[in-house]
Amino acid sequence: MDIKNITKSYGDITALSDFSLSLKKGEVLGLLGPNGAGKTTLISILSGTVKDFSGSVTFKDKNLFIDRTLKNHMGIVPQDMAFYEDLNALDNLMFWGGLYDISRSVLKQRAAEMLELVGLGSRAKDPIKKYSGGMKRRLNVAIGLIHQPELLLLDEPTVGIDVQAKVNILEIIKNVGEKGTSVIFTTHQLAEVEEICSRIAIMDKGALLAQGTLEELIKIVGEKEIVDVEGEFPANQVSAILREADSTGVDVLSVKDNLANLAFDTTDKIPALMELLFKNNIKVSDLKIKSPNLEAVFLKLTGRSLRD
Repeated sequence: MDIKNITKSYGDITALSDFSLSLKKGEVLGLLGPNGAGKTTLISILSGTVKDFSGSVTFKDKNLFIDRTLKNHMGIVPQDMAFYEDLNALDNLMFWGGLYDISRSVLKQRAAEMLELVGLGSRAKDPIKKYSGGMKRRLNVAIGLIHQPELLLLDEPTVGIDVQAKVNILEIIKNVGEKGTSVIFTTHQLAEVEEICSRIAIMDKGALLAQGTLEELIKIVGEKEIVDVEGEFPANQVSAILREADSTGVDVLSVKDNLANLAFDTTDKIPALMELLFKNNIKVSDLKIKSPNLEAVFLKLTGRSLRD
């Protein structure tokens, strides 16, 4: 799939700006960004629920927005639950799977397989309204996979669920990619993309900032030591001190009240910086030294934490 120059605005707010991205067969791509980055807007455009945008998407060498048959090859797992709570899990899968060109006998077999895959086989006949949040999320994924799509789109599929359910869903995503399904899933959880993605795309404020494997992205920071400086200080005061300091070998990733994220060529420069902060009455309560990681890449690209 090739996404080219997608731009979408809501009034004066630009949700996506000239956004382009490609996806190979069997590739699991994690789309990483904070809330409001444009992730859900992109998934909504690809799934056909958002209109009035510019740009194009090619899937299976055809225009996704012209050839309606392509929708039969796509699976969509929205952030909002997409099933009928008064029905049980099996009936939901039979209903949603029935929208595709699948014989009833094959569909019934697939529904049973999907329920086992997501760990709901023993609860197949229970009403959905009795399910926990994690169980509902797993059913949501099963519905998106019932017709064996070649492209799977998931929008924050693990939001608001327990650790066990999250692990189960991530394992399913990884496995379907290994079997040849192309996957895009959005998240603002660093650990998720680090764990299962063959490629990661970082976006913020509607723009694609960087993409590549985890190893390729970490090279953006370089061979530096990441240092988190915590204390009691306003962001503007520390920012001014860092600008005035001899910045050779020190890269300011982000600064906010009570926390500065820095990158050093060598930790030998840390004592001099600490002395400078002390002379300017900056109270430092903790200093954490870490190896370059995906969080540092995000800080460098956006100037803020993924959780902000």
